[in-house]
Amino acid sequence: MMIKSQLCYTRDPMAGFITFICIVAGTTMLFRFLRKREMEAFREADMSAFEDLKLVREKKLIDRVALKGQAAIAANSNVVSLPASETSQPIQPVFTLKKALFDEVHRLFYECLEKVVGNKYRIFVDVPLEDFVRVRQEKTGERILRGRKLSFLVCNKKSMTLVCGIQLRGSGSDFDRQFHFVKELFSQIEKPLIDFPMINNISQEEIREKLHKVLEESPLSRSCPKCSREMMMRKAVKGKNAGKSFWVCTEFPSCNGIARIGRFS
Repeated sequence: MMIKSQLCYTRDPMAGFITFICIVAGTTMLFRFLRKREMEAFREADMSAFEDLKLVREKKLIDRVALKGQAAIAANSNVVSLPASETSQPIQPVFTLKKALFDEVHRLFYECLEKVVGNKYRIFVDVPLEDFVRVRQEKTGERILRGRKLSFLVCNKKSMTLVCGIQLRGSGSDFDRQFHFVKELFSQIEKPLIDFPMINNISQEEIREKLHKVLEESPLSRSCPKCSREMMMRKAVKGKNAGKSFWVCTEFPSCNGIARIGRFS
């Protein structure tokens, strides 16, 4: 009996240790499981609160938009709605074409100038100064030239080099300032500038007389005022004009362009 009781006593501590280990492991697993459930429950509660807050914000936003829409409707209550047939009509164009190019003064002057020099030179109208003038002080010079134009620019027909400038002068201080500025500019670039009054009855003779020295045309050569062909000097031998010299078109008699020396009719 004594031997059996001792054997049992020696086995019980091992069994107790194993039992203790099992209890500790089970307790740990149970704690982890409960902790996990607690965190999941917390997350679900947090998400539920977030969804509630989101719904509240969306509802406030919808209410705000609805209030703005009602205010707009109230403000436009006096606006009359057009029928679909009227609203579908095409929009009228903003831009329309002018009857002629340039104003009357510039157009008439251009026509006379073309007859005088068009067969030998190219004519450009309303040319920006910055198109043919180089500025040394770029920033300052560009601001000064911006928006300023020359009435007419006469260039060599082949080389396109500048021959002279023509400025139509209007009345008033603004036109005077513009002309003096352009005059100083042409003085610096060493090119001739010719001015004419801004009127619509300037004759070819007036234009020719002012351009004669600039264009270096021979005094024995003229262009016909009717067909722009070259004219020859002839002396009348009969009639009341016998002994007087005239310019006669080289296309005579198909062109009857005739003018007295020093004057065109």
